[in-house]
Amino acid sequence: MKRPPARVIPWFGFAALAAVGGGVYGWLNWTHQAPSNTGVAIAAMGILGAALLSRQARLAGGVASSLADLVIDHAESPIVVTDGAQNILRFNLACATLSGFSMAELGDPARWHDMVPPEERKAVADAVDARADASFPRSVENHWITRSGERRLLRWKNSALRDAKGRIYAIVSVGTDITESRIAEMQSRRSENALRRAHRIARLGHWSWSPKPGITAPADDSEGHYHYSSEAAAIYGLTSEFLDTADDESYGALIHAEDRPEAMQVYRNFFANPDQDHLTQDYRIRRPDGTFRHIRVMSQKLRGPQSDVSEVTGIVQDLTEIRRAELAIRQVQMILTAAQKLAGIGYWFWENNSSVEASEDAPTTNFHYSPEAQAVSGISEHLMQTLSTAEFCRRFVHENDRAQALDVFSRFTSGETDQYTIEYGYLHPHLGERVLRSVALRERDSAGHALHATGMIQDITDIRRGEGALRDQQHQLAAAHQLAKLGYWSWIGGIAGSPLKNSVWSREAAAITGIDSATAEAAMLADTFEEQFVHPDDLLRLLKAIGDLREQRVDRYDIDYRLRRPQGGEIWVRSMAEHRKDGQGRLIGAFGILQDISERKRAEAEVRQAHQSLANAQRIAHVGNWYRDMITGQVYWSDEVFRILGFEPRAFTPSLERLLQAVHATDRRKLGTVLETCIRELTAYVTDHRIVRPDGSIRHVRELGEVSLDSDGKLRRLEGVVLDITEIKAREAALNEARLRAETADRAKTEFLGNMSHELRTPLNAVIGFADVLSQNLFGPIPDSYRDSIDAISQSGRHLLEIINDLLEMSRIESGERRLLDQPFDPLPAIGDCVRLVQSQAQREGITLTIDETGQLPALNGEERAFKQVLNNLLSNALKFTPRGGSVAVTVAADMKAGLMVAVSDTGRGIEPGLLPQLGKPFAQGESTLSRRYGGIGLGLAISRRLMDMHGGKLEITSRPGEGTRVTMIFPKERLTLG
Repeated sequence: MKRPPARVIPWFGFAALAAVGGGVYGWLNWTHQAPSNTGVAIAAMGILGAALLSRQARLAGGVASSLADLVIDHAESPIVVTDGAQNILRFNLACATLSGFSMAELGDPARWHDMVPPEERKAVADAVDARADASFPRSVENHWITRSGERRLLRWKNSALRDAKGRIYAIVSVGTDITESRIAEMQSRRSENALRRAHRIARLGHWSWSPKPGITAPADDSEGHYHYSSEAAAIYGLTSEFLDTADDESYGALIHAEDRPEAMQVYRNFFANPDQDHLTQDYRIRRPDGTFRHIRVMSQKLRGPQSDVSEVTGIVQDLTEIRRAELAIRQVQMILTAAQKLAGIGYWFWENNSSVEASEDAPTTNFHYSPEAQAVSGISEHLMQTLSTAEFCRRFVHENDRAQALDVFSRFTSGETDQYTIEYGYLHPHLGERVLRSVALRERDSAGHALHATGMIQDITDIRRGEGALRDQQHQLAAAHQLAKLGYWSWIGGIAGSPLKNSVWSREAAAITGIDSATAEAAMLADTFEEQFVHPDDLLRLLKAIGDLREQRVDRYDIDYRLRRPQGGEIWVRSMAEHRKDGQGRLIGAFGILQDISERKRAEAEVRQAHQSLANAQRIAHVGNWYRDMITGQVYWSDEVFRILGFEPRAFTPSLERLLQAVHATDRRKLGTVLETCIRELTAYVTDHRIVRPDGSIRHVRELGEVSLDSDGKLRRLEGVVLDITEIKAREAALNEARLRAETADRAKTEFLGNMSHELRTPLNAVIGFADVLSQNLFGPIPDSYRDSIDAISQSGRHLLEIINDLLEMSRIESGERRLLDQPFDPLPAIGDCVRLVQSQAQREGITLTIDETGQLPALNGEERAFKQVLNNLLSNALKFTPRGGSVAVTVAADMKAGLMVAVSDTGRGIEPGLLPQLGKPFAQGESTLSRRYGGIGLGLAISRRLMDMHGGKLEITSRPGEGTRVTMIFPKERLTLG
């Protein structure tokens, strides 16, 4: 490629030496890293020195000029030389690389004119105009429009070159591409603003503590000053001035008495512990108005260059509403789940998916069939999705109800109707004939398009059977006696210390308990039945009852306890036993009966739980219940309904009219329509609306209602609940917003870490390059006494560069930017490369390094670079912790069924068992003394473990203190291929 002609300038003397030194140093920087402003500046100093040359050094000027050309040509930063009158004298290859235009195209001045946006051309021209009043050096930022149309932002440093008389004959402009850094700055500002908004929404405040002048190692917080933000002070219900000057006693008085001792002591320990830099505490505070709040206080020590504490900063967050919301949500979920299980109700949900972009063969609807619905129907969700309406009715609806059910379901499916309620005989796959009630409702948008449909199925078999029992109570009671399943047991002996001689466990008892007769009888004879099958919590009670019977302290017992089934689970039984006598009335043993009372116990527990849950819900979650007798007109409100509406409980006789008066005028018609529909069509309803309290405040409530019918199917009662959802809605919105902000902040952290690591590499490469220049005597001989220091600079720089590279790698992995470039490769050559890389180190440190492989290995489908990175890290660690005279061995084995295993074993000091779980975590090491002795920040194994995870493999670490450590890379069999 032809270069534009360069202006020839004589170079010699000290100026030539400056050009040589600056050019070589700058060239080394550009060769090993991104453009270095330091290298460019030194090179520019060489050019500037040319203006001071004397006539006697003209011969050396040619050499310096060539070196200056070399510096400019190899620079990765764009460099442009103009004559001070906006005419370009020369430019380097970096200009072509960045702009996308060839060197020949850039030889046209019009091309330079077009690359700069019109609105920026004057500023660029003024920056390189020698006649302008502004002094040099000058800086300017402008965009380049590249060949691809992309706009790149550059920052230019413009320096003037003067002759012996001080006249400007050239201007050197060195550019830096700051496009990405400017984008990062904008993103950082947006993240900061978002974080501030999140603080306001999430009720966060911040505080800080600064030590008094001259104090570098404070023993407690009395040796400094606090500052609380207004947001933090608002959480405490106090002023910032009070909190800023409060001492320990004053602040402790704010903390709840139950939390105060621990909270204060933990905070004092945090200040006194020089090794603890972070603290998170949750406790309660009492505000001046007497209210209690739950808060979280997070503290962080900030340290100066000498590791002294320069500041303690932190945030305080009000968690009160979050705690209340969590409790209320748990209570509501518990009530709903218990209600569905008690009532034998399941639900399904259908949603139109046609608006979502998807492939042609993707489903246009989403369908969910709840686990409760699957339990009621005995049909899985998958089968329900594949059944047509006709097939469902043919297979599962009783023939007497099939025609009606098919008509109702078909009209709903086709869109002819938007709701239905039907009861029909059902052929359960496992339970036989059942009776189900099915209810469904479809909702549409304003255009009439179906949005979603919700349905409910309920097994009302027991309800229908119960209604039959009411009609014929005597018959049902007699049938219940006949159908009652009772089992019996007996044993002979065992009275007053005599041994057991015989035992009987009936078939009915075996059927009830699941314990077969042979097993039960053998356990009774061995006197181990109770230990084997009785629940531990009931064992002592039963043993006492049996002991009293055997020792004749009682002649009978009646006790309830739990039995553990051999196949799993447990049942409640009622056991009634009495002494067994022979024909002469002598005691010979005992006889007892068992009755399965699991359903009764379960029902009792559910009723207790339901009553307790309802009481807690109404007290904590502000849920009230109501009913209206449709025959007598009587209306009942619970106390909580009165409170929700803003009245004192039982302040007046409740009525439907008083309820509608409390409803917001805008929502009154909506609620009236819902109630009319419920009464007319005998369907349940759920609706949200607003109410206006007597004090004028507006609350959001959710109202749920359903109908109760008499035996003739006529409306008997309308009942439901009212839930105040004002705060729940607000908290849900706040929680979602806080979560999104937290995720944004986490991403910003990862981006910041990556950007900072990149920024550190640039000056670090300059340090390493300059140390290499000195060690190679490029500036002339140096004293031998300096070489050790230069080597230390180079080694320390490279070590720091490795740490920065590890930080970059971990940042890429955590942000998901790290991707594997998988392709098959032979692992043996890769292992050989890694071993050769550390062979000289092993020989230098007197360590034996060997490879033990089983022969030809299958190809490994993975990333060879990542494979070597992990193995190099393991070899480096093994050599690092193995003393002179020890050995390090690499063992390789492969099995197409088990996978590939590469193990690195050493005879080093080993690792304590308690420290092994910490290895592989970012910034975690065996112990602090190891870190100080051997170096590193604990990222090597963390990166290695993540890379193995990305391959679907794992790292296994085994170690014994004093014997050595073995780390094994295990790749799964799916990544191995033959050939």
